[in-house]
Amino acid sequence: METWDIRGQKMLMDGTQAWQSGHRDQAMSIFQEVVDQYPERPEGYNKIGVIYAQTAELDTAERYFITALTKDRAHAPSLTNLGNIYLERGELENAIQHYTLALVSDPNYAPAHRNLSVAYRKQGHLNRSVTHLKRSQRLETQRQREDFRTERALRTGHAPPRPKAETGRRFSFSSRNIWWILILAAAVYLTVKAGHL
Repeated sequence: METWDIRGQKMLMDGTQAWQSGHRDQAMSIFQEVVDQYPERPEGYNKIGVIYAQTAELDTAERYFITALTKDRAHAPSLTNLGNIYLERGELENAIQHYTLALVSDPNYAPAHRNLSVAYRKQGHLNRSVTHLKRSQRLETQRQREDFRTERALRTGHAPPRPKAETGRRFSFSSRNIWWILILAAAVYLTVKAGHL
């Protein structure tokens, strides 16, 4: 089996292209193959959840996102997508909590910033909304450039380029960090409950 960096990423890219081209069954088959080949990684479960979410099967999508998070509790895409489920259901506090956890895990994850902007706007917090929207736009432009380089490298058979040094540090879950997340989540919840957020 090839390493995840080459084969797994190419499979995800192929599945995403199939889905975006309207070939749902082909995409689902590719993502299921990712799950079969890499059962301990969150990416395949997350992508299957995205397909179910975009076809309004929210309960099934939620189960896949939760399964992805059992593989990696700090997987920013799965945290964000689970937040999207809550946002869709109108559970703004839960959505904000999951977007915040995604940004603790990866401060440069543009979709979490973008969706946090939407949640804040729905709550009437326009300054916070605009701040996260601008941040997401900057990060998405940067990510598109990096994705183009990576896709070109994968298609030509070369190793993907090494990412530039991040401004934020990748978050790892230790028992001490879990306590900080719980404290942060409690603070966000209490602030929302008090109507100050």
